[in-house]
This record gives sequence, structure tokens and C-alpha cells, in this order.
Amino acid sequence: MHELTRRLWRDQDRHAGDRSRLFGAVARFAGGERALYPGSFVDVAASMAWPTVTYVDVDRRAARFFDDREGVSEIIVEGGGSPSAAVTFMHADYTSELPLEPASYDVLISLYAGFVSEWCTPYLRVGGTLLVNPSHGDVAMAALDERYVLGG
Repeated sequence: MHELTRRLWRDQDRHAGDRSRLFGAVARFAGGERALYPGSFVDVAASMAWPTVTYVDVDRRAARFFDDREGVSEIIVEGGGSPSAAVTFMHADYTSELPLEPASYDVLISLYAGFVSEWCTPYLRVGGTLLVNPSHGDVAMAALDERYVLGG
């Protein structure tokens, strides 16, 4: 594993078990195979819960982190994920149109990254799950969006 990958993963804002427990609980409840995680930075814990995850971030450190494919795979496996996890990283701004198929994701993750639901809902299949927290007000935006049914 590259030193940058190790340092970025170690230094990110994590708590015991990081977000893998949250993602695991959501995956058990909502199911699904494909997750979209805009604003992920270097949080790969979603790949410990879903077999296919597309991560999107504009930060160049995230791009360098995901360039270390072996290191990212090692982190996922150490966290209990599958060695065959399909990980895609897009160095892009999620508020711009992304080269993704509409309605092709089962889960859309919005944690600490702004109004993800405003820009990325078209990529979520009807009946899919938006995992959102109140940071940056995205849950309030989703509550006003008639395409969503809120649950907790």
C-alpha cells in the first residue's frame, strides 16, 4: 500500500468501526447491489457493504488515494469487504452532469458533501434508497422532494 493511501485512510475523520457499521445496517435494510457515493473523499467503507460502488470527489488527494487500487482493495478486505468488490472512482464535481446511466444505482449516499440529492437523484433508481444525514441540509432538501419517502 502506498504511504499516501495509508496516511489518508488513517487520518480521515473516523470513529471506531468508521462508517462500515452504518453502511452494513443500511445494506441489510435496503438491499441493492450498486451504490453511488458523491463527496466520498477517501471513505471506502461503502465497499464493505455493497459489491459495486462508484465514488465521486473533486479533491485531488482522493484521486491519488483511489489511484492506489491495490491499497484500496487491501483496506476494503481488511474491513470485511469482498476482494472482488467493484470500485470505480470519478475525479469529478457531482454538481455537474456525470457520465453515468440514469436510474442505475440502488443506493445514493449523501454524508457531509452538500446537496447530493439535488444533483444526483437522477442516477438513483425509483424505489432506491437515499442515505442522508442532516449535515449541509441535504435531508431537509430531500424532505421537500416529492420523489422521496422519508424513513428513519
